[in-house]
Amino acid sequence: MISVQSRRLQLSGSDQCLLPIAYCLLPNLFRMKIDLKIFVFFLLILIPVGLKGQTTVEQLKQIRSTVVEKVEGKDYYIHTVKRGQTLYMISKAYGVEVNDLIRENPAVKEGIKADQKIRIPMAGQKSAEVKTKPPVAKEKPATKESVKISQEAPVRLDTVEHIELPCGQDSTTAKSVYRVALMLPLFLSEVAQINAESPAPDIFETSKSFQFLPFYEGFLLALDSLKKSGLKIKLYVYDVDKDTAKTRLFLQKPELKSMDLMIGVLYHRNFQMVAAFAERNKINIVNPISERTDLVAGNPFVFKVRPSKKAQLEQLADFISAEFYRGQVLIVRNGQYNDKDAPDRLKKECQERKLNAQIVEGQAAVIGRLSKEKDNYLVFFSDNPAYTLDLTRRLYELRNEYNLTLVGLPDWSAMDELETEYLVALKTHVVSANAIDYDDPDVKKFVRHFQTRYKSDPSRLAFQGFDVSYYFLSALKFYGPHFGHCLGELKINSLQTEFDLVQTKGNGFENRHWMVFRYENYKLVKTN
Repeated sequence: MISVQSRRLQLSGSDQCLLPIAYCLLPNLFRMKIDLKIFVFFLLILIPVGLKGQTTVEQLKQIRSTVVEKVEGKDYYIHTVKRGQTLYMISKAYGVEVNDLIRENPAVKEGIKADQKIRIPMAGQKSAEVKTKPPVAKEKPATKESVKISQEAPVRLDTVEHIELPCGQDSTTAKSVYRVALMLPLFLSEVAQINAESPAPDIFETSKSFQFLPFYEGFLLALDSLKKSGLKIKLYVYDVDKDTAKTRLFLQKPELKSMDLMIGVLYHRNFQMVAAFAERNKINIVNPISERTDLVAGNPFVFKVRPSKKAQLEQLADFISAEFYRGQVLIVRNGQYNDKDAPDRLKKECQERKLNAQIVEGQAAVIGRLSKEKDNYLVFFSDNPAYTLDLTRRLYELRNEYNLTLVGLPDWSAMDELETEYLVALKTHVVSANAIDYDDPDVKKFVRHFQTRYKSDPSRLAFQGFDVSYYFLSALKFYGPHFGHCLGELKINSLQTEFDLVQTKGNGFENRHWMVFRYENYKLVKTN
């Protein structure tokens, strides 16, 4: 669903496409050059494929016990807990409330464990703490025929915290069709300014209307793959630009409250507004591009894909501790580096791991601290190509005198000016939030499909759109809308982003995975 004024445009055959009026007026010559980008830009995606699986009743029948005992005149099932079962799952199986299970079995309040036996009151009987009139007639022993278990007995989830079914076993949240909102700053109001008769050669690079289009294109390719696996998604695409007043108006759309997932490639303030709406309506919302940790603060429904700089230094310190613990760690401070506190933060992380780490400033100080008796691990903070090239050249000249290993921050693989020969000889490592291995068969396949469909090469944003779409829509498919606690079990082959989403109490989920690569045989090889 696209929230712009539109009209139907008749295409070849019986196909129709919903386009903004401005695009309907574009001459054929211009549209031939960008038609694929425009059409996928504004299509409402509705994929008619079915979901299959066991019903809840069938799943629950499998865990019920047939052992019945009478205690103080009342009949109880004696249930032996199996690994992976929860109180909530057991309560649903027997049609009783979780609170009744806790009252009958006080020990389970602190949690249950495998092989533990708990007694479960039969349907229609009150728990032990509730006073009842004594029976006027002797009760007959319960039989399978005489006991009927209510499948609809209400369970008050608000009375017991953190009770969830094992991942993949709760079919109560499964849907035949999931509703997903994709919000992008499309700047549709600026489309009319495009000169259709003589478009600028760099229109896709300079026009804000096309800035985030590659993300959408990659997103659709992942959606196509999941459609073939049996997932049905009704995708709503919205134009949400920088204007906060328009965002407030957008959030009044009635269909938004029924979404199963929201994904927003949005500016910071706009995302905060939409995330607050998502929290009020208990809808998971994904931010694919921001590094800001404050996005997840106090909102358990936010999923932030890009890891933070704090997580980068923690993971780098872990990597150094595991790989470089035998030598000395020299953290090279460059006065021109923007994040001036980063070297101190890394030193603190290294010292907490009992590493011999010290900060040095300037090229002369670095060379003066090198040791011939120990391995030297240099972590160099620099985003200045000329400065970095000069230091690596000087260290390259010393490579036969000292055992040197270099770690470059930020991602030095993006500096085209650096000499690969120097980086290989210095056993240089780089740390990156995302990286693309163009020798990977899956990457090659994606590139071919992208080129065939969109007549251009995929950018990093297109790879990001594919990874985010494939990961979170797969989570919907396997675990339903409440997939947060199951993401640790979700393993997919992503193209450039790896996912390790961690939640802290009261906050949302933040990806913490940074990738470490080493220059080897003139190419980057992943080491972690």
